[in-house]
Amino acid sequence: MDRLSRGPGIRCGVPRTEPHGTAKDRDSALALEYAELSIVSWNVENVARLRAAPQELAAWHDRLGSPDVLCLQELSVRDQDAQAAADLRRGIPGWAGAFSLNRDERNVTFRGGRAYGVGTWTRNDLDAQSFRPEWDREGRVLVSILPAWKLVVVNVYAVNGTAKPYYDHDHGRFVGDRHAFKRRFITQLGELVRDLQNEAPVILIGDWNVSQTAQDTYPRLRTEEPHALARREFAEGFVAQLRLADVFRHRHPRAHQYTWFNPRARYRPDAARVDFALISESLLPRVVDVSIDEADAAFKAVSDHVPVRVSLRSSPEKTP
Repeated sequence: MDRLSRGPGIRCGVPRTEPHGTAKDRDSALALEYAELSIVSWNVENVARLRAAPQELAAWHDRLGSPDVLCLQELSVRDQDAQAAADLRRGIPGWAGAFSLNRDERNVTFRGGRAYGVGTWTRNDLDAQSFRPEWDREGRVLVSILPAWKLVVVNVYAVNGTAKPYYDHDHGRFVGDRHAFKRRFITQLGELVRDLQNEAPVILIGDWNVSQTAQDTYPRLRTEEPHALARREFAEGFVAQLRLADVFRHRHPRAHQYTWFNPRARYRPDAARVDFALISESLLPRVVDVSIDEADAAFKAVSDHVPVRVSLRSSPEKTP
C-alpha cells in the first residue's frame, strides 16, 4: 500500500479532526473517553508457521488476547505474492490487514526474496488508514493512523547490521554494507516520525534489532564497533531527539526480561530485549500496562521471539 495522498483535511497522511461534530460524534467521543486500546507486537519469524489453515491466524490472534491492533514482523511474504497477502488480509475476521512487503530483488535474494515484511491488523471500527513509506523496499515499516484516537501506530522491523554489501538503488551501485544501511534506515525512519509527530503522538513498536543497554541482554552487550556506533546514534539521534520513551523500561526500570532467545544456545542462556515500544513522551500518562509474554511456551515453539503488549487509555487517568 502506497503512502496516502495529501487530500483535504490530511497533511502527511494524518487526518485532521473537524472542529464541530454531530450528536452521534459526541456520543462516540464520550464512549472513547473511557476506552482502552490494546496493541501486541510479535516477530513471528515466518507467518507460514501460523497459518497452516486459513483460520490459524485468527486462532493465534485469540491466543494473544484479541488485541485491537496486532503488529507482526518477519512475515516472509513478497510484495508480488498477491494470493498470500490476500489470505493474510482476511485472516482475522473483524480486523483489517495492511502490509509492507519486500520488493527489493537486489538486496533480498534468500528464499527467492521471501524475507522480512510487516503486517498490521486493526479492528474494523478503528477505521485505520495505513501506508508504507516509498523508501521502504524491504518491507520494514508500516504506518497506521487511528483517527478517532488521534494516534499513529508504526510497525517496525529494523535492519540487522551485517558486513554484507548493500546495493543502493538511488546510486545504482553497491554502497557500504548493511551496518551502514541499518544506520541510514534509522535516520530515514526518524525523518518520517518527525513528520508524523507534527500531527499526532506516535507509537513505534516492533523488532528493533538493537539492545539498548547491558540490562537488556544476556550474557553481554556487544560494545565493539560498529554495534556501539549504531546503538549510540539510535539512543542520541533517534530516541532522544524525537522525545520518545521506551515504555517497558519506563514502567519496569529494574526488570531483566527478554524478547529474543537464541535457539542454538545449548549450555547457557543467550537472550536480548530487542522488541519494544517507543512512544511519544506525551503518551506516558495514558499507558495502562506494558508486558513481555514469556510464559506461553506456544510462542517460543514457532518463533525465537515472544510478543510484547502495550495498552493505553484514550485520556490520562480517566475513570467513568
